[in-house]
Amino acid sequence: MNKILRFFILGLLLLASSGVICAEDADSVVVDSVPKFIYSVGGGAGINRLKNIKMRGENLVKREWGANYELYVNSQANPLDTAISVYDRVFGFPVLEAGLQMIDYSHTRLHTSDTPYLSRLGYVWAAYVGFRRDIYRNRKWSFGYGLENGLAYCSRPYNGDTNLDNDMLGQHLSVFFGFGLHAGYRITREVEMSLGFEFKHASNGATARPNKGSNSYGLTLRTRCDLNRPESDEGLTVDQRLQRLQAFKREPFESYMYLDIDGTVGFRTLYEEWLLRRKYMKPGDSGYHAGGLGLHTVWSTNFTPMFRYNQVHASGIGLEYMFAGYLARSGQIEKLCGVEKDYRHSKHTLCISAHHEVYYKQLSLAMSLGTYLFRQHGWVGDFYEPIIIETVGIRYYPKFFKPFYIGYNVKANLGKAYDMEVKVGLHAGHWKLKKHKKAE
Repeated sequence: MNKILRFFILGLLLLASSGVICAEDADSVVVDSVPKFIYSVGGGAGINRLKNIKMRGENLVKREWGANYELYVNSQANPLDTAISVYDRVFGFPVLEAGLQMIDYSHTRLHTSDTPYLSRLGYVWAAYVGFRRDIYRNRKWSFGYGLENGLAYCSRPYNGDTNLDNDMLGQHLSVFFGFGLHAGYRITREVEMSLGFEFKHASNGATARPNKGSNSYGLTLRTRCDLNRPESDEGLTVDQRLQRLQAFKREPFESYMYLDIDGTVGFRTLYEEWLLRRKYMKPGDSGYHAGGLGLHTVWSTNFTPMFRYNQVHASGIGLEYMFAGYLARSGQIEKLCGVEKDYRHSKHTLCISAHHEVYYKQLSLAMSLGTYLFRQHGWVGDFYEPIIIETVGIRYYPKFFKPFYIGYNVKANLGKAYDMEVKVGLHAGHWKLKKHKKAE
């Protein structure tokens, strides 16, 4: 019984020391009503213009204007919570968003050559996650940027019989990217409106043909309503809020180096096969103007020494080896296209690239820019694949599986999609760079 009594008294003392119960005044209760996260719902609508491209010697887009609509939910770490992640403080308390967009291309029209009808894009539905960050904010105004990534569904992809001039999207399923700059104004404590200039992109990453991608830009008006933002005089006093912010002490980051190693499998269709069907076959030939190309795999691995010089940024230069077992078929297709020169084809490719990674908690945005040290991709490699190669993708670092990560990339040659990649990798080593003190 004495042990139970002692534990009970100890519990009361702990509660009193934490500020939940005040021993001096039983009626005085300090209530912390400041939530750790502020949740919001919102929606938006806007106008967008489909970017024109040259196809078969003329402008593809004949009617350019469309619209977009969106619904979303988001959360934002509360600056008043001292337990907030260092990443939230470094990025200025960004907003994480999940939403659904409908990009209305139903009024746009596509047409080239002597096709007896106008082709359409229809509607593009996108389920996405977003990252929005304010660069500047005061009590009423804000200015910042947003990034979006997800999957898109196109209602009217390319069809050789009924939608011949839709050279933008070759299949229903695509990858969606969005980027925008926004200026916001807080109307009330809970409601904020913003106007943004946004760019939206959908493409299938060369997993189908055609794949020029749909690119549009325009203005979007958004309204956001906070569901649990506390009253200005609720919960902590001004002094208590300041004390809470000042209590946060960011530990200095110790820079270090590591070796990023990954194994990757990429999926792609052959551009030369698409050229054969669209440009070199004649009406009546099997496969003439048909989609549904065969999907091929590209295996690769990267070895990249990286230097993580602060909490959110790491950079390095690495080598990538690629193995493409399908390249023997490329030579066969070249002969069917009437290519007379005997081009070299090698299943092996070596690249060198500069890499950069931006971290946010267990996620990161990884990108690279490089060139080929060795490549023999035949006729298409010489004329249709520029020597510049770039990647961009998302990685996820599971807490229970360190130091491994999983992710995906879109790889391109100077903006022309090469393949869609899925990767598994790890960070090997952790070499801190410390300054040695001179002996006195």
